[in-house]
Amino acid sequence: MMRLTRSALCCAMAMAVLALTGGAAAARAKVPPAPSPQALLLPAELSNVCEADPQALQLAMARHWQPSLNSLDQWTQLVRSFACDLSGSRDLGWHRVPLRAYESAIRYPLAWIETEIRNGKPRRVIRTYYSAAQLPPKIDFWVGGHIEEIRYDKRLRRIEARFPAAGSRAAGNGAASAVAVTQCASTTLQFRQQNGLWLLSGVEPNLEPHC
Repeated sequence: MMRLTRSALCCAMAMAVLALTGGAAAARAKVPPAPSPQALLLPAELSNVCEADPQALQLAMARHWQPSLNSLDQWTQLVRSFACDLSGSRDLGWHRVPLRAYESAIRYPLAWIETEIRNGKPRRVIRTYYSAAQLPPKIDFWVGGHIEEIRYDKRLRRIEARFPAAGSRAAGNGAASAVAVTQCASTTLQFRQQNGLWLLSGVEPNLEPHC
């Protein structure tokens, strides 16, 4: 009798453990994966932010991301100031840009992502600037008024705009500009919100070919 009771208890405990394990596995299966950044490829008539209708650009972004992102008008003005005040409507090639002049539009810490070649292999290096005093007077990156792609990372609440260094539009001179022409380089500007305003939070000049 005792053996039967022990056997029944063991079976009950085993079934309880299996039920708990199965429940935990089911709970894990129900957890949705982290959303990946969504990309918006702009039509030709909107890709040049210096000349395109800003309201049409905002409308295209609002339609793409539902619910719509806040302060798209302010973000558009900010992008236009970086892309067009620095370059006009032309792409200038690799250009030394005085970011300190845009102090009010920068969100610190600012991430500067560079690619260095070490032992023949490319390696991404992130430099972090915590104030304008740490920024170099001028930094090289591609300046142009064309946006190739806009990405929104919902998890990080970050907008990225990629400015391509297309060879057909390059107007710079020097060795760095020649590299940009041959490799289709780009610069990605990252923006995050702070107190309801979009501010520049990261810059990634990229010499790797992407086109």
